[in-house]
Amino acid sequence: MKNNFEQKYTISTYQLKQHELVNFLYDRFTVGMMFTLIVALVVTSLVTIELSLQGLEYRGYIWFAGLLVIQYFRYRLKKNYDQVKTVDYLRHEYWKNRFIIGVYVIALWQGIGAVFAMPMISDNLQYIIHVSLLGLGAGAIAYLATSMVIFGGYLVLMILPVTAYLFWLSTTDSIVLGCMHVFMVIAYYFGVRRMNIMINDSLHLRFDNEMLVNDLQRLLTVVAKSNKELDELSTTDELTGASNFRAFRVGLEAHRLKHISNKLPLTVIMVNIDYYHEYNSFYGQDMGNKTLTAVANLLVAEIVQNDELVARMNGAEFVIVLPGVSCEGARILMEKNCQLLRHLAIPHERSKINALITLSVGICCIPVTQNISARDLITRADEALRLAKKNGRNRIEIVNT
Repeated sequence: MKNNFEQKYTISTYQLKQHELVNFLYDRFTVGMMFTLIVALVVTSLVTIELSLQGLEYRGYIWFAGLLVIQYFRYRLKKNYDQVKTVDYLRHEYWKNRFIIGVYVIALWQGIGAVFAMPMISDNLQYIIHVSLLGLGAGAIAYLATSMVIFGGYLVLMILPVTAYLFWLSTTDSIVLGCMHVFMVIAYYFGVRRMNIMINDSLHLRFDNEMLVNDLQRLLTVVAKSNKELDELSTTDELTGASNFRAFRVGLEAHRLKHISNKLPLTVIMVNIDYYHEYNSFYGQDMGNKTLTAVANLLVAEIVQNDELVARMNGAEFVIVLPGVSCEGARILMEKNCQLLRHLAIPHERSKINALITLSVGICCIPVTQNISARDLITRADEALRLAKKNGRNRIEIVNT
């Protein structure tokens, strides 16, 4: 946990960019390794054929086996890096140094192998080895150009043993060939310097672009979350958690327009807590707020469809919208709510009809037409509620015409 914490808060932009460069090296390792093995296999086969005439073919086998062992350990290093590259940002130097060691060892193995083979093979095959070494140096540009240290070291360790051997021979041909090696190494090195700058700038630019994209995505996520929270605040009653009157108006109008075409009933229910003003005066505002919240939670808990809506109108009055629910279905639902409220047994000593909190309910359930507005639905549900109050409260009244 400590390491994760330290990584999260101590990674610099420089470290992230260096990590990107190390990724570039390891991501291209497999192709570079296969290129090296193919060239080495061809040259070793030719050398081994000539050595077999002298009974020394085992030297070619030993050298190629050593090359395979070195590449195996480099491949294992690459696999280990793949497992941690997405989290191990702080140790980019560790992985880079081990990559460098592998490159230097393989370069030295190739250079020394060429020197040991040359005294025992024909001039034509020697030229093939020279061309192969220079070809490997040219091919390495595509994989090692991100680091001049790695590329330069690879060239020197691979070409230097052969060059030293050529100068040691001190023949005209060998000196010319040795000078050619020196020239090619210098030409490769300075030719790659410009490419090194371009590749590193490209990697850094890609990194910066990715960072910008990530920052933008995070910003959009935060904005979307903030918008969602603001939308919830603008459509939610702060006290009870039910929808507010604004959300009710919008939802009711949307359902009205939808039900004009499908001709299904649209039920609007008005609910009022009986004698709530007296309750609030006697028990205090805190208890009144708790009771309002309890009633709201009870009503919301019975909503099972996403398009159904419970909203607080004002004071102790709530409204429920039930699309596609019949009068009988609405009545059954509200009778269940009233029964659940009785089970809560919230005392109300100032009620004139019961010792517990009760509800008066007015239900409007009519098919919606072009001539029926949202205001008409509210008005008819309110008429049903007034009728419930007039007829003694703690009851349900229905208007369906």
